[in-house]
Order: sequence, then C-alpha cells, then structure tokens
Amino acid sequence: MYSTQAGGFCLNAQTKPVKTFVFVIPNLKGNGAERVVLTLADELQAYGQTCHIICFKRFQELRSKQTIQTHIFPLQFLRWLPRSIRGRVVAPLLDRFIRLKTGTPDLVLSNLLPADRILSHSQLPNVQLVVHNTLSQELLATAKPAKQSELRSMLASIYARKSCIAVSRGVLEDLQQLVPQQKQALCIYNPVDLELIAEAAQEPNPIKLPEYFIHVGKFKQAKRHDRLLRAYALSSVQTPLVLVGQGELLATTQELAKELGISERVIFEGFHSNPYPLIAGAKGLLLSSDFEGLGLVILEALALKVSVISTDCPSGPNEILPAANLVAIDDLQGFADKLQALNQNPAAFQVALRPEFAPSYAAEQYLAQTTPANTPML
Repeated sequence: MYSTQAGGFCLNAQTKPVKTFVFVIPNLKGNGAERVVLTLADELQAYGQTCHIICFKRFQELRSKQTIQTHIFPLQFLRWLPRSIRGRVVAPLLDRFIRLKTGTPDLVLSNLLPADRILSHSQLPNVQLVVHNTLSQELLATAKPAKQSELRSMLASIYARKSCIAVSRGVLEDLQQLVPQQKQALCIYNPVDLELIAEAAQEPNPIKLPEYFIHVGKFKQAKRHDRLLRAYALSSVQTPLVLVGQGELLATTQELAKELGISERVIFEGFHSNPYPLIAGAKGLLLSSDFEGLGLVILEALALKVSVISTDCPSGPNEILPAANLVAIDDLQGFADKLQALNQNPAAFQVALRPEFAPSYAAEQYLAQTTPANTPML
C-alpha cells in the first residue's frame, strides 16, 4: 500500500494492472510544468507503473525520487520545418520514436505548446494534452490585435484535436471559452510531493537572515516583479525581500529596486535548483502575478507550512487560498496592507494543504485516463 500524508489518500499497487505512461515535455528545466511531470512520474512508478519521459533537449535542472527512463527526441534537427506544417510532419516520427522506446503506451501526456503542436497530430491510441496555463492570458493577451485571430485559430487547431487535462478549474474554463469545440476536457490539479519537498528543505539554507520574505519565479512580465517591489516599498516593511529566479527582466527589476530606494532590502538570489530550504526559512511567500495556471509555488510553500499572500489572478490562487490571503491584481495599497499584516502575524495567513493536491490523488485520476481515448475531433 502506498499512501501520502495529505489526507491519507491511498493507492494499492497490488490491485492495479501495470500501465505504461509517457510524458512528453520540451525539457526538464526548473519550472512548474517540469516539476509536475517528475512528481507524477515518481508517484506512478513508486507503486509499480512504468513511466517514460520524452524530451526534445537533454537539459535537466530538477531531480526525481525514482529513476525515470528519459529519452531525447532530437527535434532540433527538424526546426527548419515551418510551424504551420511541423506538427503534421513530425508527429509520425515522434509516434515511431515513442513506440520504439516504450512499446505502445497506455497514456501519452503532452506538456507545453511545443509538444502539443506535434502530439495533437499523433496517431497513438491515447494522447491527452495537459494545459498548464490560461492560454488566453499566456498567448493572446500580449499579442497584437492583428495576430489574435490567427492565434485563436492556431490554438483551436491544436486543442480541439485531443482530449485535454487542465491543471485548475480556471484553466479549464479558459480553455473551453477559447476553444468551444473542446468537449473532452477535465480538471486534474497539479500535485505537490510532500516527502520530496520536506527532504529537500533539510539542505542548508544559503540565506542567513533571521527573517525574510520570498518570491520564487522567472523574471518575466507575467510574474510582475514590478508590482511586488512597488507594494513592498509602499508597505515600509523592513523585513528583507529575497527574489529567487532568473530571466529577461532581471536587470530591469534591479534598476526598479534602486529607483524605489529599497535595493538594500531586496536580495537577488538567482536561480536555485532546490529552492525549498529558502522557502522553508521564509517568513512568508509572496506572489504578484498577472496570471497563473495553478501556482505550484503556493502549494510548495503550504507544504512547508509557510504563509502565503497572492494576487487574486486567474486562475489558480483562489482555488488554493482563502480570500484573506488574496489581493486584487492592481490594488497596490491592498497588497502593501496585507504585507504589513503578514509581517506582524504570519500565523494568521497559514493555510492547510488540501488532499486533492496530493500526488496519489492526481495519480489515481491519471490512471483513470488510461482507457483508450476517443478518436481525434478534427
């Protein structure tokens, strides 16, 4: 019997026939979708299922508990193909590669757009596309008006072809509004591995401050570090703020910290493949995003019993946190006020992690998807 601490949800390896799962994802960088793939593969393999990961690049920043078979499909040699035909041309090659490496899998889970473009054309018997973010925000919101119609058509051509799994209810609703033809989608929450996180958090913490707040995420527009720094400056809180991550807006964010006169209290810590000791040592975790798929870092903080405040952005935070821990996206003063309250009483913002975010809960739901899918819709 395999069990998980969160809610005591159990999976019994002896009563389940062995299934073969294939996870396809561009690489295993240290981001949310990549962490989820490893967590699910670990969980399924821990009680006897067979898991394979197919990547397009040999690039891994994350560790796993199990030894997961990982195979590299050399997509870079085919990137000369125009995107408009790449999926149709490459799909038979990827199908053949998957069969060669894994046999005929019971379930193929495609993760992120580069994989979805290809596997939406797959002829393997049970391919499902895992949607990790609100596509309307991630792809359409920043596109020029002249490009939006083209993008909508492209997304429909991908996400109406196969059954889809959304990582939150908000992502599911967004997908169904964006692609009305998609009638075979459901929500399965991303899981968080309590045991792995607790073990990883025991490593030495490089932050030697008595207390600090933390934000973990790429320096990119969606994460809105500018909003976080402005609210932090407005709060006048003296507890230092540690920013973990890297990205194209790093220099811009560093310059803003200087302009706001808070650079001596803001620590740019760079990327950490194991951020858990830093999260575990924090007084609170802050999220300031314009949008999220679910907000995996929130789950990871709650797993470590760290208090969280977040913008009430689409689509994940309000499915994890109560209203008391949320603030309207553009309410800087409200964010500053909650930060002051968090600084004074972190315990008031602690939230228990619900059992539906346990790996075993997610694994059971993915096992239920191993019956052959319907034929492609388009």
